[in-house]
Amino acid sequence: METSDNSIQKVNIGLFDSGIGGFSILNELFSVFPTARYFYYSDDAHAPYGPKTDLEITNRAFAITDELLKQNVDLIVIACNTATASSIDELREKFPMLPFVGVEPYLNAYYKMPEGTKKVMVLTTESTGKSERFKRLKSRLDPDSNIDHFALKNLARLIENYYSKRSDKHRFESEIKEELAFLQNRKYTHAILGCTHYPLIADVIEESLQLKTISPSPYIASRVLDLLKELLSKRKDTNIDLDFNFYSSRNNQWEKRSRSDILLPFSK
Repeated sequence: METSDNSIQKVNIGLFDSGIGGFSILNELFSVFPTARYFYYSDDAHAPYGPKTDLEITNRAFAITDELLKQNVDLIVIACNTATASSIDELREKFPMLPFVGVEPYLNAYYKMPEGTKKVMVLTTESTGKSERFKRLKSRLDPDSNIDHFALKNLARLIENYYSKRSDKHRFESEIKEELAFLQNRKYTHAILGCTHYPLIADVIEESLQLKTISPSPYIASRVLDLLKELLSKRKDTNIDLDFNFYSSRNNQWEKRSRSDILLPFSK
């Protein structure tokens, strides 16, 4: 592991997703923990995860963890709802020495909102919505079914394709609005974003559906900081890397990317 100028080691944080959805969490971590070194693994060669079995996703998660461990990561964020539902328990069992932070829809946000007029839905991918982990989560955190659930078949794929192909932005936003059209005029006040891809286009979702979105990203970042408190006290470092480390399973190599460009295609 490299050291900073004052010979104090940086904290290394690994993240992985089937594509670039986890950038929503990575960007939040840049803000709250800028001095860490980041290693992001995009498993684009095996995307999407939705049609895969839990065993297939878990085997990929094992392989990705092995690669991230080669980078001396101190913690791994499973920056994907589907992978969290499929493999977090198995990862914790196989790698007990390593903290894992999973991503789940922030359903208890409903009960932290002020009392009054509120109509809330949670948006997930089809695979997350069908998972037993999500069903148990919703049953536990929303026993009275105050939150309506809708699964979106194509939204994550549209976001992923737009990022990789950089197609016309107007056309992209039109496709997003078409995907969300069945949810318009239902008078929802909030949408909980249950896929890490969705916060990347939160502004488009809010405009299309005339509501506020709720992302789990700030809470994931807070959880990461809580787990790393001991390391942070030992590895104080004020130097900030302007890049992060990115791995694509299509290319099978690590490369440097600029932190400032991470959300560039989705910027207004």
